[in-house]
Amino acid sequence: MIVTYVCQFHKQPAAAGSVLLAVLCLTAVLSFLVITTAVMSREHGEMQYARTSRTRARQLAEKGIAVAAHPLIKAGDPLLRSSVAGVEGYEARLSTEERKLNLNALLTPDKLPLLERVFMSWGLTLADAQDIAASFMDWTDADDLKRRPGSAEKVDYDLQGRSGLPLNRPFSNFSEVGLVARADELDAVKPGWRDWFTLRGNGLLDVNTASAEVLSAVSGTTLETAEQVVSARNGPDRLPHTADDVPFRSLESVMSLLGGAAGARADLLPQLTLQGTTRHVESIGMAGDALCGIAVVLDTKEGAPRMIEWSEFPVKGERGP
Repeated sequence: MIVTYVCQFHKQPAAAGSVLLAVLCLTAVLSFLVITTAVMSREHGEMQYARTSRTRARQLAEKGIAVAAHPLIKAGDPLLRSSVAGVEGYEARLSTEERKLNLNALLTPDKLPLLERVFMSWGLTLADAQDIAASFMDWTDADDLKRRPGSAEKVDYDLQGRSGLPLNRPFSNFSEVGLVARADELDAVKPGWRDWFTLRGNGLLDVNTASAEVLSAVSGTTLETAEQVVSARNGPDRLPHTADDVPFRSLESVMSLLGGAAGARADLLPQLTLQGTTRHVESIGMAGDALCGIAVVLDTKEGAPRMIEWSEFPVKGERGP
């Protein structure tokens, strides 16, 4: 009995140590599960908040679009901007699609010199400018005859293994524009040159919304002169699309300010307008740290605005107040 008792006495500490170790392991596992669950819950909450904020930002951007689409709203109207306690809101900018050059409208014999002038303003020689402009026109005309030895028609595309081109119709999107022979030469001399053009609008250039670069290129005047003209148009605050803008009232006054060669002015005047008929609206919705940018093109020629293009764009920088 004594031997048995002594043996049992020595086994008790080992059993107690095993239980303690098991308890510690269980505690560690439970702690890991609790911490993991807390982290996952926090991440899920943050993702849900971000998702909700993005949705709200998009809703607010759409609200800005709806306000700017109203026929009575003009550039600089205070209704184009809204903010609630600096937490959420929208800011819409109203312009016209005619602030850009309509590429399809320029592809006619009488307007092609204007396109050549733009190409030369980017640094192309006269011969290269004429050849590339002719290639654009060969793409849209109905025949397979080359306008210039240096332009491109069906036979040239076939030799390049690009059968089925040109499409012999006006451009419907800018993906097609990039398929034109020698378009890569424009990319080399003027990266982002497509931003100068549109395939929408009435075909005229709006002198009250066009950029200084575009006005300089089409008129043949210096960029410095064109910037001075745009600065005067923007009013005392020198900012575009604000309430104090001073839009031009006559095309002749604009041409007088721009100067340039007399021949260029005579060719250009019929291609200008004081008010584009196609609205371009960019609206940024803000909700917390989330931002959403939406751009639309609205046809207003027949009264009620008709949406003809919708896109979302990335918004850079910090959210404004």
